[in-house]
Amino acid sequence: MRRNRPLLGTFVELWIDEESQINTEQKACNQEIGNVVYQEMEKVQTLMSSYEACSEISKLNRLSKSNQSIVLSLHPWTYEVLLIAKKVCEETGGLFDCGIGQYSPSYRGSSQKIQQGGIASVDLLENHQIRLNQSVQIDLGGIAKGYAVDRGIEILKNFEIKNALINAGGDLRIIGEIEHAIYLKESLSSDDYIFMGKLIDGAIATSATRFGRDKKKGGMSYLIHPKTGQCIEDDLSYSIVASTCVVADCLTKALAIEKNIYAPYFETFGAIPIIVE
Repeated sequence: MRRNRPLLGTFVELWIDEESQINTEQKACNQEIGNVVYQEMEKVQTLMSSYEACSEISKLNRLSKSNQSIVLSLHPWTYEVLLIAKKVCEETGGLFDCGIGQYSPSYRGSSQKIQQGGIASVDLLENHQIRLNQSVQIDLGGIAKGYAVDRGIEILKNFEIKNALINAGGDLRIIGEIEHAIYLKESLSSDDYIFMGKLIDGAIATSATRFGRDKKKGGMSYLIHPKTGQCIEDDLSYSIVASTCVVADCLTKALAIEKNIYAPYFETFGAIPIIVE
């Protein structure tokens, strides 16, 4: 079974291996499982998208402007993503920071910084509560998509699906024992692909400035250095192979900034970095 639908600002592909002997009832069941997978991933978008006014992240950002020592209760998923984000931020020395919303679009390409905090200014308390120590502008765009893929994979596992994959615009996770060839598109305008190798029972995520630019800002890169606010402008592609998409997703940003495949945090997370020119 193969399905594809728009979600998370991209197209999300779901593939479930269906052996030739599978009957009609089992195929129908797989379709229903697919519906549950997409519902699970859509819930991540509803909770964490900074583009949806009613999301928890949007509410958090708004409230932090009026009260900089507020305690908030979050959905367990949002709390978990912030927990992961904070750990990655600490391990990378701040090279990954989902507080990149602290940079106003008018300051892109400038070192001038608005006085707002990043993920380090968020205290994670018990019972899925957080404390904001200063005004924040959290943006989970660099991690929530990977988390959504992982949530979808957990649904497949719960239904005892043996071989499957979910691909959300380059955030790809595979389960099972079937090898899948991984190809990287050279550019948006090209039909040429680079063979990256084969992946089995793992995840890969890719970030590249040539695939993501803000047309409203003269084609500037969406990849931002969290310490300076500078755009990452190059023609390289940064990929991470890891056990989960959420880890692979956020580590691509650290790799794009430092460009050091020997950085110790890759070993800490059991990740393999790849830079492609």
